Amino acid sequence: MERSAIVTGAAGAIGRATIARLAAAGFGITLVDRDEDALKEAAGGIAGTTVHSCVADVTSPGDVKRAVDQAIASFGTVDTLINIAGGGGPKKTLGIEDIDLDLWNHVMALNVTSTFLFSQAVMAGMTKKGFGRIVNFSSILAFGEKGPPTTVPGRLAYATAKAALIGLTAQLAKDVGKNGITVNCIVPGLILGQPGTRVRGRFDALPDHEQARMLEGYPLGRAGTSEDVAAAVEFLVSEGAGYISGVALPVDGAYL
Repeated sequence: MERSAIVTGAAGAIGRATIARLAAAGFGITLVDRDEDALKEAAGGIAGTTVHSCVADVTSPGDVKRAVDQAIASFGTVDTLINIAGGGGPKKTLGIEDIDLDLWNHVMALNVTSTFLFSQAVMAGMTKKGFGRIVNFSSILAFGEKGPPTTVPGRLAYATAKAALIGLTAQLAKDVGKNGITVNCIVPGLILGQPGTRVRGRFDALPDHEQARMLEGYPLGRAGTSEDVAAAVEFLVSEGAGYISGVALPVDGAYL
């Protein structure tokens, strides 16, 4: 079966590792990100399959429709959606008193609304095909984090949004399972990309004792890599994972 995927947040470290695995598996891929230069760089690193790029704001219904329409025009259908785009917003907040409504709404839109919009936009095509794979992205912060904020700026809003995505995944899986569509959620722990990437930069800027404190919680003794996450995504979108749905899968070195 020919496969076609949309990957949001494709220009980030996890996005790039994911599209590399999808390309190796023969997927046609539509890459979605707001950073045009980074998106071109990500697309340029892929060979052996057809890749199209779409610069888009994942919180905009119009941009989401345009991205999905482009993917369908390019590949005829979209049977795989990987919702990586998200984030904690631009402002570091220490507590609930520091969060204004604009920041709260921004983080909810970036993480939850974007996932809803893309999932809604691809649903008709997946239903018609009788096959679909959706993978969402939560975080171990959905279960709370002790101590001062570390690598996530707007931690409370981010944790709330990532918890909401677990609920969205569980319910959507039950709603669309009858149509041959699976919906699962990755729950990453501390994932460090190459030097210069966003989370790696925040981690490297922490004092040594804070870095050590973060890593102490991981029984495997290390932070995760983008490849660790991409391997889990590749499995969940495979045809062999057809009886796995509604799962929030930790990729966290036994942290939880």
